[in-house]
Amino acid sequence: MSSDSDWKRKALDRDWERYRESLDSLSKEVAALDYDGMTAHLNKLPRYGPFVPVDRYSLPCASEWLTVTQLFEPLPIPQLPKVPAPPAMQLPKNQYASWYLEPRKDGKPSFFDTDLERRTSTLAKKEALEKSIDDKRRAFEDTFNAEASRLNELRDSYSREEPGVLATLTEISNKRHPIRYMYHYLPRNTFRAFADPNAKVILIELWFPDYAAHKFQIGTTGGVLKPKPKFASEAQKKKIIRQCLYSLVIRAGHLASRVLEPTSYKTIAINVSQDWFDPATGAPRTGIICSLQAQVSEFASLQLDRVDPEACFRHLKGIAVPSFDSISPVRPIFVMNKNDDRFIAAKDLDSVLVPEANLAAMPWEDFEQLVAQLFEWEFVKEGVEVRVTRVSRDRGVDAVLFDPDPLRGGKYVLQAKRYTKPVDVAAVRDLYGTVVNEGANRGILITTSSYGPDSYAFAKDKPISLVDGPNLLVMLRRHGKKFRIDLEEARLLNQERGADA
Repeated sequence: MSSDSDWKRKALDRDWERYRESLDSLSKEVAALDYDGMTAHLNKLPRYGPFVPVDRYSLPCASEWLTVTQLFEPLPIPQLPKVPAPPAMQLPKNQYASWYLEPRKDGKPSFFDTDLERRTSTLAKKEALEKSIDDKRRAFEDTFNAEASRLNELRDSYSREEPGVLATLTEISNKRHPIRYMYHYLPRNTFRAFADPNAKVILIELWFPDYAAHKFQIGTTGGVLKPKPKFASEAQKKKIIRQCLYSLVIRAGHLASRVLEPTSYKTIAINVSQDWFDPATGAPRTGIICSLQAQVSEFASLQLDRVDPEACFRHLKGIAVPSFDSISPVRPIFVMNKNDDRFIAAKDLDSVLVPEANLAAMPWEDFEQLVAQLFEWEFVKEGVEVRVTRVSRDRGVDAVLFDPDPLRGGKYVLQAKRYTKPVDVAAVRDLYGTVVNEGANRGILITTSSYGPDSYAFAKDKPISLVDGPNLLVMLRRHGKKFRIDLEEARLLNQERGADA
């Protein structure tokens, strides 16, 4: 049976076997292809499993970032593969050995019929794969057209600075820029953006995985013949994790800055959360491990191909947990209540008040607005954001301050009391309850009148600051505002108007 026809038959069988294998491989490749019009094709990036080379946390250079105009254009449809043509179906009958064509003695089909049936099934698999590719191409085209229509609508809303559109475009930018380090453990839904139209702030919430149990391969040992993985020491591992965390934060801020540069939004806040197990109790924990707030211009001016992630993070006054061995969550610099509709646009009271106006006699709604404006003047150079709440006279929050300073910063609540009588200690107690309920760092109570001994005694050793009328005037004069407080005159006016306080 070692004839020329036997050799040709075996060669043909090998060709068909390789063809079947190529169809199986192609089927898996087609099944893995995905397209949503805006997500970069991450399947082309290297995956490292649990091992991440040390150089993978480096930030990309500026040339790799897309412009806002490019973000409004859907990604092109990925190239779908073509199914290769099959080998020759069979040899001419006169080239087959007679035993190959004859029926088998056991009554089963001949070897020729068996191979022919197998090749026919392979051709059926080829046709099914071609249909699958055609169906996927049509689905991708429908997605492209739908995404193009959606992005056109976003483009129109972007020019009007609609908050939801700015947040959506920031998230789109994240999807269009694949993460090149530690991506294996970063799901796509761990980047969320929210816009605050009153404070002109974009808040980005990130999730960073817990790498406590993972190893980091930084090379190999044992030579070329018997290579063995070389893993990072504990000190090297801590540096890699921290550098990756800082790179992730800086990347997020720079992405948002490219979206916000043409707009009136000037501040970007980033909070990073993590899930971990408490080593003391073994219980699962969740908390903020990193927080940063900086100006859009600061993020936009970074030369990412040259900065050191940790040095850049410190320069921007970010705060992070000191150790990943025993995590103590940090207080976020900026917290946004996404469902809070209390905040409204602030009024410019200074432009309508006459010099030497009696603050104790002005409408209480205007007094609250003036106090909020005063704190804007007081902290404008330090990046503090002041947000005014709706007027309700419910002894609640009149304004909220967000301070980005990593040491004294956080959330502050303001209450303004345009009183002609001393502020009762009950108001101070109410403020303390508000501080606790709001999760604020401190509460500040400002009044045109004064406080009694009970109020100062209660505020002692609590995160509460009391500002009376004389100190309020001192703060205003620091900014060139010459107002006055005449409580007796205000009482007479209140009696005439039938007002209290």
